[in-house]
Amino acid sequence: RGFGSSCFGWPEPRRLRSWVTTGFLALGRAASALRAPPCLCAPPGRMSEGGLRRRNVAAADDGGSNMQRAFEKLKSFDVYSKVHDDYLQKSQTGGAVSLVTAMISSFLFWAELAEFTSAEVEHSFSVDTSFTRRLPVSMNITLPSLRCDMVSVDTVDSKGESQLNVRGSMGRENLDRSGRVVPERVPKPGECLDCLEGASEEHACCNTCSELKDAYVVKNLSYAHILESSEQCGAAVGCRIVGSIMVSKCSGNVHIALGESRLKGRALVHRFNVQDIAQNLINTSHIIHSISFGEPVPGAVSPLDGTVKIVKHGAYMFHYHIKLVPTEFTDRYGVRVETNQYSFTDVARNVHVRNGEMNGLPGIFIVYDIYPFLMKSTEKVKPWSYIFTSSCALIGGVFSVASLVEMFASRAIGQLFGCKPGISL
Repeated sequence: RGFGSSCFGWPEPRRLRSWVTTGFLALGRAASALRAPPCLCAPPGRMSEGGLRRRNVAAADDGGSNMQRAFEKLKSFDVYSKVHDDYLQKSQTGGAVSLVTAMISSFLFWAELAEFTSAEVEHSFSVDTSFTRRLPVSMNITLPSLRCDMVSVDTVDSKGESQLNVRGSMGRENLDRSGRVVPERVPKPGECLDCLEGASEEHACCNTCSELKDAYVVKNLSYAHILESSEQCGAAVGCRIVGSIMVSKCSGNVHIALGESRLKGRALVHRFNVQDIAQNLINTSHIIHSISFGEPVPGAVSPLDGTVKIVKHGAYMFHYHIKLVPTEFTDRYGVRVETNQYSFTDVARNVHVRNGEMNGLPGIFIVYDIYPFLMKSTEKVKPWSYIFTSSCALIGGVFSVASLVEMFASRAIGQLFGCKPGISL
């Protein structure tokens, strides 16, 4: 009765329906709980009946689908179509073209890389204001038929400054007939060699070539004919002049001339025996190995280097008229070098002796004049973008042309041999 049952002990129909409905609802909840995955978290403020937070499953699904849609849209921008390997055709012609293309691309890339590492030189001009500085003159000249003690190295400029018989920085080396250096003869203790025709009370012994030559000069005799035969001078027949000299930065000349130079008043004179020239004993043949007016710079050319002048008869006077261009060179690292470039013209004439007088002085005269403007040369390097853009254009162009070559070659082979493209011969 406490449950509202009837007299026979069964519950009333109304209560029975309520119990059945409640039971089905409980079974439905249990089944839903079994199907759903366990939730360990839920959005803030939402709690499950057991006190656990529930995951926002729908929101996560929406995020993943949005990401997939974004990637799918990205495919629409792909301009590089892909072909499955099963649909590709390969042939011997294509392999040969590919190898040749790779070699050509490699060669052109290295050529482009060499061009990138090289520097371009830009030139500009301005007025030269450095005339107070000194001008260095460096030379290496060989006289194969004149001894060093027979010539003098002198400088004369338009300011009136002169340097006579320059030594020290301008070295001299005696040479034998084969061009080898001959050391100066050192007399032995107590030695006394004959002075030959130059013997006198003042010159009783001539142990060196210079002493023998001085003995002949004192007696006003020609000594050219005994230079090769005498014991003092016989080994040396030529001379090499190597070194540098500083001169004023103005017009002037540097000369290597016959005889001993002296200054008389404001005139420069050379002392020698005129009969040596009349008897063809003086030969001014020479070789200019190198000559420069300043520090060497990349790309600068010295036109006189390697000049050879051979005199077969007579005593010649050689003039080299040089036009100097002051140059300031700056390399890619900012190092500045001052030098002079030049051009030249040359004139040679035979010196004749008439009535005891000459119409010139045998020797080599380097006459220089300086232009009043300054040329500035600056190295410029290429930017890194040059190698990237040129390499891409080069490689892309080669492969584009190669694809056309391969296509025409495959068609031509197919028509000649009756095979389809992609089929090996």
